[in-house]
Amino acid sequence: MPLAQAELAVIAHINNNIDSLTAQQVQDIFMGRVRTFPNGKFALPMDQSSSLRAEFYEKLTGRPVEQINAYWARIMFTGQASPPQQLPDDKAVMQTVRENEGAIGYIDKTRVDKTVRVLLLLNR
Repeated sequence: MPLAQAELAVIAHINNNIDSLTAQQVQDIFMGRVRTFPNGKFALPMDQSSSLRAEFYEKLTGRPVEQINAYWARIMFTGQASPPQQLPDDKAVMQTVRENEGAIGYIDKTRVDKTVRVLLLLNR
């Protein structure tokens, strides 16, 4: 269990012309059910291998990260989809989102700057 609960920001490339996404839309992208943004552009979800990952999925889906891992194990076994690429931390997610127009990721809200677009905030 994380010591401090952060407010998480779901972020995308600054040129992504979507103003916001619903929690359901973000969940569909990160769970591999949808491969595009509502505007039809390809979505490339970025996960973290940090402690934020468990918090993100708990807030987004209401399920513990162990259930998310089991879900992906089943999906990968059937060859239907691959889980989001895992990056080590907020800094790596920010860099990847800045460099890829289709990237979508999540970081601690306090690390957001003007170089990315916030699509959704997940509160405590």
